Amino acid sequence: MKLTLKFFFVLIASLSMALPVEALMIEENNLRFKPDMKALMKGDIQYSFNLLSAKELLGKFPEAVELDSLTALKEKKVKILMTKAIYVVDKPVGFFDHEHMKDENYIAHIMGDQEVKKLNSNTFKVTVPGESGHSYKMKTFFDSDDISTLPNPRTIRGVSAARKLDVISMSASSIVFKEFTAFSKYTVSGTTVHSYISLKEGKTLVISYRLMAVKKYYALDKLLKSNYLNETAALKTLIGSFQEK
Repeated sequence: MKLTLKFFFVLIASLSMALPVEALMIEENNLRFKPDMKALMKGDIQYSFNLLSAKELLGKFPEAVELDSLTALKEKKVKILMTKAIYVVDKPVGFFDHEHMKDENYIAHIMGDQEVKKLNSNTFKVTVPGESGHSYKMKTFFDSDDISTLPNPRTIRGVSAARKLDVISMSASSIVFKEFTAFSKYTVSGTTVHSYISLKEGKTLVISYRLMAVKKYYALDKLLKSNYLNETAALKTLIGSFQEK
């Protein structure tokens, strides 16, 4: 089985971007870790990475079931990729509003060299190019005090879970919940939830969870972890570099 670095970048394109020299990827053993604000303000990223069976995951993190709006935990012949990342981006919290979260230009920018096609107001088809290319659909939902596009109780529970998992997320100005389906390869389905919390003018704390059902044949721990770290670092950089046209 020939595998390339681009083999499983389901959310962010394979990018050569690196963290700033002074920045670090700080691994945490517990999914419930708390933010180290001193490190985060320097540009570091805290993260937790878990690749487990559904039974193992629910034994360690029973609250994960509430993030699973697509019942990925009930899929057969898969492993569950469960991650958490916390980092600071150089954007005011007001940037993460309903309009930006469904803007095709913004989505295309933060997804690097993946092709993004908007199908309707909240649904995108994403195509990953290259030797290990594949495609999937992504639905984006938004929740804040002023507006909510959460379509059903399952997504509402997912957002509620994000707020409960991290107390600081109770003060989030907005939360974005995404569902990933119709994968042509590698993956069955999954969800992500991103909380955006104001720190000070021009800086926002981002807390992100991901739950993906990966087909067992492709559930290779070292490769998926390497890809995840590159994705997360690239995403942090791309969010900060986005400019309005």
